[in-house]
Amino acid sequence: MEKISDSPDKTKSIGFHFSNQLVIGNIIAINGELGSGKTTFIKGILEGLGYKKNVSSPTYTLINEYESKYKIIHIDCYREQEVNRWLDIGIMEYLNDDNIVIIEWPEHIKKILPDDIINIYIEHISEFKRKIKILS
Repeated sequence: MEKISDSPDKTKSIGFHFSNQLVIGNIIAINGELGSGKTTFIKGILEGLGYKKNVSSPTYTLINEYESKYKIIHIDCYREQEVNRWLDIGIMEYLNDDNIVIIEWPEHIKKILPDDIINIYIEHISEFKRKIKILS
């Protein structure tokens, strides 16, 4: 599926509608350059799952957990790119538990991710325009 967004609100809306497809055990890899709208898309997913509080990227904390319709684990691999460090943190427990896991910058831990993940690519086209491609 491919969508075009022309605003942050539209990007959030696409994430909101995408959340209807999610089930426990899904691992979502969100790919895109800095400022492409990854966190905005994730805010839409969480809103679609009934989460009403603030959502922020765990760039410095590495992992945020949200209680919504499902338990959501939001992982950001931007600052920590060392796979062994992620293994020490316990990432495999998150990936194999009854959660939905959303990973920003998944390319840094690609070798430990299962094959059956949902890949989302957000491409920056212009100031507000994005191409969002969902591959499951």
